[in-house]
Amino acid sequence: MPHVHPTAIVDPQAELGEYVEVGPYSVIEAGVTLGAGCQVGPFCRFQGPTTIGTGNRFMSHCSIGVQPQDLKFKGDPTRLEIGDNNFFREFVTLHRGTPGGGGVTRIGSHGLYMVGSHIAHDCQVGDNVIFANNGTLAGHVHVGNFATVGALTAVHQFCYVGEYAFLGGGTIATKDCLPFMKVVGSRPARCFGPNSIGLERKGFSEERRDAIKKAWRFLHSPKLTAAEAIARIESELTDAPDAMRLVEFMRASERGVILGRG
Repeated sequence: MPHVHPTAIVDPQAELGEYVEVGPYSVIEAGVTLGAGCQVGPFCRFQGPTTIGTGNRFMSHCSIGVQPQDLKFKGDPTRLEIGDNNFFREFVTLHRGTPGGGGVTRIGSHGLYMVGSHIAHDCQVGDNVIFANNGTLAGHVHVGNFATVGALTAVHQFCYVGEYAFLGGGTIATKDCLPFMKVVGSRPARCFGPNSIGLERKGFSEERRDAIKKAWRFLHSPKLTAAEAIARIESELTDAPDAMRLVEFMRASERGVILGRG
């Protein structure tokens, strides 16, 4: 059975799974589903429609599933979906989607969202991500699995952050961020090549890391245009799936990609 503190308010139309804990002064409104084993600290607010998987922890003062910060939003029946085993620290904010963005904001599983992280409407965030303090996504941003968004970093609306990307603290990303790479800086941000230490820690073999480094040398070369660099990667690294993923990512980009060409 759930354990709800006497000062908490839980709407009868909310659904709490087994072993859910709700701390003092938290509010869980109608249309919210909390999966088994979730822990809600004090002074949190949950608004629906929001579906939350199992084993998630919300430290305190979190605002989850509230309406998007979009002037066009008129109370439409949009939603927030959260996976399993995430850890949301103090003052994290996660907003529902908008009709113009597909109607749903999705958060994956096994993520760490540090103090003040903000995920805006219609974002799609993968698994095993890390958001440092005040890492912020504008609307419609996609973040791949195992990506890291540094402290005080902001990602512009409609941008894509590739899997295993590392965005350093204070970065302002107004274009797409390549998978496997480090992006740092403000107006303009620059790509500083492969996130080698992070990839090694995630179990990437030396062969995989070397292929990514070689692809980066083509992309970073002042002697090659982006199109020429892509052609070289396709010609010389066709058997390296990670290099081909970089090509796929660049071809799909609509906002352009952050590179380190000054």
